[in-house]
Amino acid sequence: MAQPPSRRSPPGITSTTGDTPQLGFFRGNRCAHYGDLRIISAFQPIYSLAHRRIVGLEGLARAITHDDQIIPPAILFGAREQNTVIELDKLCQIIHLENFYAIDPPNAWLFLNVDPRTLSQKKDFSDFLAKLLQDKNYTANRIVIEILESTIDDEIRLEEQIKEYKEMGFLIAIDDFGAGHSNFERIWRIQPDIVKLDRGMLQKAGIDPSVKDLLKGVTSMLHNCQCIVLAEGIETENEAVAAMDAQVDLVQGFYFAHPFLLSESVATRSGLWKSLYNSFDELTLRSSENERQLLSPYSHRFAALTVGAQKKNLVADVAEGMFRLDRTIRLYQLALDGSQCHSNLDSPDFELPGRNRLRVLSDTQGASWKRRDYFVNAVQNPGNMQITPPYFSISDGTLCITLSVLTRIEDADYIICCDILHER
Repeated sequence: MAQPPSRRSPPGITSTTGDTPQLGFFRGNRCAHYGDLRIISAFQPIYSLAHRRIVGLEGLARAITHDDQIIPPAILFGAREQNTVIELDKLCQIIHLENFYAIDPPNAWLFLNVDPRTLSQKKDFSDFLAKLLQDKNYTANRIVIEILESTIDDEIRLEEQIKEYKEMGFLIAIDDFGAGHSNFERIWRIQPDIVKLDRGMLQKAGIDPSVKDLLKGVTSMLHNCQCIVLAEGIETENEAVAAMDAQVDLVQGFYFAHPFLLSESVATRSGLWKSLYNSFDELTLRSSENERQLLSPYSHRFAALTVGAQKKNLVADVAEGMFRLDRTIRLYQLALDGSQCHSNLDSPDFELPGRNRLRVLSDTQGASWKRRDYFVNAVQNPGNMQITPPYFSISDGTLCITLSVLTRIEDADYIICCDILHER
């Protein structure tokens, strides 16, 4: 996305202009004259991973000087006063819509980056957009208003204004979620249709499994807020697969296609979808097989010690057998109401760096785990061992997998649980 705005205007750019915008053509592209600049549109394709096609084009302003130098948008907009920003912003929307109309892609949105200062001119800007759409016989639901990341002085006022734009039929997108000012409070206030994740999250998720897990959680929470999730700035296959694994809906970035001009054709990667889905399938199968192989000794021994022919009648005896496997963290016994009967039986050979730091939470006797999946699933499937996905344990700060089973211990029914360290 754009870099922080420069405080100096480049040569040839003035902070105001009294000229009426003139539309024309520049090398096959619809353009507007702004001072001594020509402003044209480049379009960044946005793809749906499920539909496997372009579902949107993001309009990107390109300001070109008389000697063919390109002025970045951050510099073009950065040094301007509010009235000039609004004027220039509206000029860019005109050019984007003109070029989009020339392409007229079926079943695709036009994403318009709009400064909050422009949005604040509610009556003026909504009338302006309505007139543009009427001229092209477009309905408002073809347009996604993308709110540029910036410090917004009055969030409540912005919320009210955006509500009116949504009532008119426009879709709303929030940019750079996870960085700067875009956070869940803004999501709850504005209730956008689309949330664009900060590129840094995808970069880290492509190389760090812990961030990949975090990305899944963020996507899930945004889906619960009824938002479509878009990952931008994807440049590598690892990042694309991480987005797929996180259940992201829409994607954009150089891995899929570079921005293109009206005079050019969009160049989607050859064999993109076959290659990407093959990589995703291989990752899923490899991860599942690795997990199965790593867990197999633990699950087989736990089942034998709790429900099989070698079944033990004391939790301490089950623990002794499980502690012979080096990733066993602890065992504990739950009553049928979810309460923990005794203190944890910790492996004597397993050292955890977080154990001392979280010593306050280590005493779990009497704790209730009835909300946990390992308890609920064991109660619903008596006599059958249950295996959880990896999750964060508050007892010592580890990511662990819990094996659990409802079985007969000491002449009564209990749930026996065994926590296994999850290796990435």
